[in-house]
Amino acid sequence: MAEPEGGHRVETDLEVVAGVTDRGLIHERNEDAMALGRLPDGTVAAVVCDGVSTSLDPQQASRLAADTALDVLLTSTSPARERVDAAVATAGAKVAALGRAGDAHAPSCTLVCALVLPDEIAIGWVGDSRAYWLAPPGSAEPARRVTDDHSWAAEMVASGVLDTTAAMDNPRAHAITRWLGAGGSAEAGITTLDPHHRGAVLLCTDGLWKYLPEAADLAAVALPRLADGGPLAAASALTAVALDAGGRDNVTTVVIVSPAG
Repeated sequence: MAEPEGGHRVETDLEVVAGVTDRGLIHERNEDAMALGRLPDGTVAAVVCDGVSTSLDPQQASRLAADTALDVLLTSTSPARERVDAAVATAGAKVAALGRAGDAHAPSCTLVCALVLPDEIAIGWVGDSRAYWLAPPGSAEPARRVTDDHSWAAEMVASGVLDTTAAMDNPRAHAITRWLGAGGSAEAGITTLDPHHRGAVLLCTDGLWKYLPEAADLAAVALPRLADGGPLAAASALTAVALDAGGRDNVTTVVIVSPAG
């Protein structure tokens, strides 16, 4: 298990899973957090959290949520989907206890996590931190985004009220509608992937995907580095894209190799 302390930049490499969390070029502190772990039986788990900057002590919320969720993912013996749901719910309860219901500034964060087993990959998320499946063009399981943002724009599009262009042009477009923290909804979105295809899972905060939102573009950056240097090289290359584009937010990227990869 690797649970890095806060800092301007932290890199963690567990061979089949690796991540980078970077303060970026504008913010005074890093309010993101990541926690990575693997077990001897081949189980791999990773959690990425993004502190809500309008709350108090968002870095405390993201650190607590990441550590709590990882512990559940690695210690529970429930089926994958149930384990992910429990990890998010437990993290949500811990973060909510940091503040009071109705407090608009209670410590809060988003979360995305992955549990990789030999026969299943389960993804859970709350908010707008994302998971992607990265694979080369023409793969049986093409590169794609596997999470749907819990944001105002995404909900307006999903409900048919606005089209994508109109929703994204609205000032409320990126306002999250679910988060971990007092007064937030910690109901997780959960989905699964087939681990028997070659590729990788990417978990990231919006400090990356706002610069490079398309799965195919992320794969084009990450996969050559993954082949040459492993998950840490891939995560570092993706982080560099965000920093080179301006680094206006904290950036966290975690890359997990599929068991088939």
